[in-house]
Amino acid sequence: MPKTTVTLLSLALAASLVACSPDNDQRGPGAEGDRRSSETGISADFPRQNVIVTAVCSPGNGSGGVVNVDGWEPQSWKHVAHTEFRLPDTAVVQSDKGRPATAVQELCKLADMLADARDVTAIRSLFDQDFTKMAVVTEDPETEGTHVGYLDRSGKFTDLTGNEEFGNTPHEDNAVFVPDGSAVWFTHEVDGQERVASRALAGDHKAVDQLQVETVGERHLIVVGTPGRVVLANDAHVSPDGKRLLSESYVQELAADLRAVGPDLVEKGRFISCDGGGQVGWLDNDTVLCDAKSTREGRFATLDISPGAKPGAPIVPDNDHGNNGMVVSPDGQQFAFLSAKGTVRDYYLCDTKPGSTPKKVERTGEFSTLGDTAVFIDWR
Repeated sequence: MPKTTVTLLSLALAASLVACSPDNDQRGPGAEGDRRSSETGISADFPRQNVIVTAVCSPGNGSGGVVNVDGWEPQSWKHVAHTEFRLPDTAVVQSDKGRPATAVQELCKLADMLADARDVTAIRSLFDQDFTKMAVVTEDPETEGTHVGYLDRSGKFTDLTGNEEFGNTPHEDNAVFVPDGSAVWFTHEVDGQERVASRALAGDHKAVDQLQVETVGERHLIVVGTPGRVVLANDAHVSPDGKRLLSESYVQELAADLRAVGPDLVEKGRFISCDGGGQVGWLDNDTVLCDAKSTREGRFATLDISPGAKPGAPIVPDNDHGNNGMVVSPDGQQFAFLSAKGTVRDYYLCDTKPGSTPKKVERTGEFSTLGDTAVFIDWR
């Protein structure tokens, strides 16, 4: 056989052995997403400013699934960052009325044709600040115990609850990350009492009790502000100066050393009225954006949080769409929302001034592959 042919055959054999080697298989399922990002020139590192972040869940057939997280430049919709998290088959993805809700369920639930609202801040709390880790709840198929843990970008799942020993089966739910990624917080029951606790990623991951609550129900655990404060509520936002908490239409002043807020403390705040509905977030330290479902004809409005204040003039034109606000820009001058009419769903950016005209985000380039079920979870 000619020498050149022998050399080529040897190279081909070596390449095939590398592809089939055990080391290559140990990259984990999530590593494929980072490899594709490298090949296409899309970074796995998310910018700290001038980026809108979206999350899309593709549930598996009865188990597992994939969560894709992408960063976009708001002015051009250039694709600037991407990572993905492959959920283990034991991940709690589907809704179960018998267990507290998790934000993974909120993200992965099938969207109906009316553009049902998602709890954006709860979904955002699944990830650390830089989207390198994702908090996950898993269920043991034999004991039905639920554990909290996290996925990293390599696809590795770390179970923080650990092995079940003789005694009470663990039922830990509502796993969320603190922004710096140092700990996962969760809810569980201890001696018949509902508690909020945390497990650090370093050390032995021992549960640290943080707060007793009367009931968890279907509330989410949400991390807001910097440093992170954990709130057990449906929807929560901290004002830009970090001094006020807005949750479930209540506003309260936050003590500087307050780390965890339960439902009882939320309801001790001052009620503000968006004509019977909720809020998208803060525009500044004294003004919030009322969701479209809170205002007549789905038109959004601003609301000064002063006692007795009413929503201002409509922001968007009269329409017959189902509109849901998602995130507000860091300067409070714009917001993103999802709009549905019949079977058509589109994403829009709009100024927060009354009488503004929304600008549709065109489905072109890489943004065209995002689909209709994306949730805008961060704008920074």
